[in-house]
Amino acid sequence: MSNKNRIFVRETSGLIKNVSLWDAVALNIGNMSAGVALFESISPYIQQGGVLWLASLIGFIFAIPQLLIYVSLTSKIPRTGGDYVWISRSLNGGLGSTMALAVMIESTAYFALVAFFTSSAISTALTVIGEYQHSPMLLSIANNVIVDPYAVTPTLLQSLIIYGISALVFVIIILLNIFRAKWGYRLVSVLGIFSMATLVLAMIVLALNSGDFYSKISTLITANNLNVTIPSSRGAFLPSSISWSATLFLLPFFALYTYPWMQAGPAVAAEFKGKKTIRWNLPIALIITGILVTSAFLEMDLIGGYNFNLEAYPTFLYNFWTAAIAVASNPILQWIIALGLIVWNIYILAYGVIVFARYVFALSFDRVLPTKFSEVNKYGSPVYAHVFDLSLTLILLLVPVFSIGAALSLYGATILGSLYFLVVSVAGIAFGIKEKNYILSTAGVISAGYFAYLTYVAATNPDFGFMTSSGPNLVTTIFVIGTLVVSALVYVVSKIIHKRKGIDIDLAFKEIPPE
Repeated sequence: MSNKNRIFVRETSGLIKNVSLWDAVALNIGNMSAGVALFESISPYIQQGGVLWLASLIGFIFAIPQLLIYVSLTSKIPRTGGDYVWISRSLNGGLGSTMALAVMIESTAYFALVAFFTSSAISTALTVIGEYQHSPMLLSIANNVIVDPYAVTPTLLQSLIIYGISALVFVIIILLNIFRAKWGYRLVSVLGIFSMATLVLAMIVLALNSGDFYSKISTLITANNLNVTIPSSRGAFLPSSISWSATLFLLPFFALYTYPWMQAGPAVAAEFKGKKTIRWNLPIALIITGILVTSAFLEMDLIGGYNFNLEAYPTFLYNFWTAAIAVASNPILQWIIALGLIVWNIYILAYGVIVFARYVFALSFDRVLPTKFSEVNKYGSPVYAHVFDLSLTLILLLVPVFSIGAALSLYGATILGSLYFLVVSVAGIAFGIKEKNYILSTAGVISAGYFAYLTYVAATNPDFGFMTSSGPNLVTTIFVIGTLVVSALVYVVSKIIHKRKGIDIDLAFKEIPPE
């Protein structure tokens, strides 16, 4: 047996090349989650003089150096695990393994929170439709059954109901991926088409109702006792004086929730069909996301007026989606738009299931994780990696059941994401220097500087959850540090165990894994 065959689990990955260009684009758009960004993630944090659509445009521009890194390295090394492979081969195997494991744990916690807090989207949609359609039943469900965990602390029974719904959705997604890897990708594509179509529909509905926007939005304002003044005439779409500091203050919100999250496509690159998919999946996804997010925020300012939005956004209830539902008037349109908001959350879970399993697969293929996780069934699905994902997610879903405060604290773990992309950027610099590709190395330097700044902001700004006004959030700090420590220990323990078997797992990081 050759030394190479002793390093990797087998000579080929066993994964099937059945991912089309659109499948890959849909996967990346889910990763950047434009629809959720337009809900409650960004707009409530606007400050006087800050312009959301302008911050979105700047965030898009700053994502271009990172895009160059990902497209270049995906083209050069189209392997399962994407950026984990780049880091571990260009910098250090232990660093790559630790960072990949850390971002996987952080992502699983995020997906669990998305699953649980999808009830916020459901409850909000039921509330707005119930108010506009004068339906006591819908309002009762929103207030007593599927409640908004951001607005009220659910009872144990309400939390268990939300847990049950979230777990069921996740189980269905996992089972589809286990029975057919292709089904998992098709699910992402279908959810992506519907999510984007409803977002565009919401924009059209807002545009068609711009003439009587204030009269239609008044029910949302008054029924929920929002302390917002409805103007007699539409105001300007820009503030009287644009504040660049307030606009740049919004940039980390876009960066930590939308544009930089472009590792989904590269993580499944070994399953791409054709070079066109490798080259164009990320640029197309980034452009579509940029157009959707920037256009939606610009439209809101053009229709609602800057000052009205500035006053209404911080209520959290008023946002792009609720405004579209409110002005639609037609109940069928309202339900379609509301379903679009809810499906965006499921869309994120569907892409997450695929990407998580591929990182687990890649680490297993390098023998960092148990080799069982890199086994695939006859349908090309890494079945045991999916089962591991399901088990971990169901456990993390219990956190908000017992403590909403602890669950919200886990959002502060997004600092691991910015730190991870900082390391990827350094890997881009290393590859650029090695290959004498000065465009790649320059892009790496710019990207590294950007993510160093974002890591600093995530660590110091209380709005991101890691830090509070009185110091570090204890739950978040324990989770982040614990995640890094555990991830490093997994690598060390695996190295020791395999060394006793006569296998040096570090040799794997000197070679590119087979397809």
